[in-house]
Amino acid sequence: MWSLSPKIAAAAIFLAIFAFVAGAGLAQEPPEPQEPPPAPEEGRPPEGEIQPMDPGQVPPSPGQEPSPEVTPIPIPIGEEDTRTFGGQTFIDDVFQSTRNRWGFSLNAYQAYTTDVAVYDEPRESSGITAFIPRIFFNAGRRKSTFHLDLGTGYRMYNNKEDMNSWDYSGNANYSHRFSKRTALQVTNQFTSAFNDAWSFLNLYSPISHSPNSSNEVLFNRQRINRNSFLADLSHQFGRKANLSLSGGYRWYDYAEDALNDSQTIDVGAFFHYRLAKWLYLASSFESYWNIVETDRPDSKIYRLRAAGVEFQLSDSWRIWADGGVGISDYETYIRTREDISAGISYVAKDQSFNLTYQRGFTSAIGLSDLLISDIYSTSYGYRINPWVNTSLQAYYYRSSELDGGLLETFSGGGGLEFALRRDLFLTLNTYFQNQQTRNFSVDGLGLNRLTAYAGLQYVWPAGRRY
Repeated sequence: MWSLSPKIAAAAIFLAIFAFVAGAGLAQEPPEPQEPPPAPEEGRPPEGEIQPMDPGQVPPSPGQEPSPEVTPIPIPIGEEDTRTFGGQTFIDDVFQSTRNRWGFSLNAYQAYTTDVAVYDEPRESSGITAFIPRIFFNAGRRKSTFHLDLGTGYRMYNNKEDMNSWDYSGNANYSHRFSKRTALQVTNQFTSAFNDAWSFLNLYSPISHSPNSSNEVLFNRQRINRNSFLADLSHQFGRKANLSLSGGYRWYDYAEDALNDSQTIDVGAFFHYRLAKWLYLASSFESYWNIVETDRPDSKIYRLRAAGVEFQLSDSWRIWADGGVGISDYETYIRTREDISAGISYVAKDQSFNLTYQRGFTSAIGLSDLLISDIYSTSYGYRINPWVNTSLQAYYYRSSELDGGLLETFSGGGGLEFALRRDLFLTLNTYFQNQQTRNFSVDGLGLNRLTAYAGLQYVWPAGRRY
């Protein structure tokens, strides 16, 4: 039987304090004046049918994935930004809407994987049955909003009762707009789960991390506890300039003694200037520290980018690229090399698409190793109609050690989601993962598995249609 460690208890207490403080701040905000409901417009569908998107609804954070998140466009998007349902699940339509003050979901899944990845055991397939209830709370409406959702789940493995286990997750988000030009966003996420094929199916909000710096290697089955605290403060100077300050603290707790528990800290400043409606210039400075809790050396990475451009081809299409220098401090040696990122993005009300490339220093979480990585990532989401949703995502890491060892990781998948009713959804997904090494300093990282699952999800209150 697994018991809560002090770190997990501390994360739970932190989530509770975060919720209390944010709730207190919302309670002090004066209520918005109530306006009379508008007269029905001709041709407008009746209540319960197709509805426009809730104006207070917050779209999901870009790139959610225990695998690396998709990097957002490095240009501040203002009031004219198109909100999108592309890639957002029907469950999140309900959870993220500020119209819904509280609610819950009941989820049941049946999965099959070709490899449960138990250390020092032959490759073995297994069926997995899982039950995951979740509950959420929303507060605020316009200037300040707060969201909290908590979940726990139990998974059972066919003919492997000793592998049955509990999962725990928590997600809190607070945003406040001080003025039309200044905004703050604070988030905290926590997960505790075994990192086998089931965990990487991304069934609920995962821990986000910076793909620029953290390379979270796939390991054999073990419990991993993660917590991530992020804050971002942005200010618009006039109509052309924007400054954003960000910071984050994350910790990773591994069950195996052979792996290195890590604490990462990153801070950054990002400045953007609009030369024309379709052209931006961008510059930034980032600092990243991976502090390990063993005698292994810490990793420090610094990035200075001063030559970033973005072309806004239309209201939906953007192409961007930037470059600069990356500096690493590892094992008392200072190293420099190029730091590059580029991408293309499409955002519309019912579709979203991202394709990005990055090159530079990364730190291997769990191994405390400095790597030079080429990272390719893509995602696509399409709300086909109010009853059918689809999403695809993939990433590829090609990472080299300083002495030439190679680590390659590919992960990709997608699926379909069907709204059987406004409160009942069917999901069908499949996912493939492959990791291989060549002359790498750590053995036993090879992985090749295919996982598929089907699930039924009930949510209250029922979702709206757009």
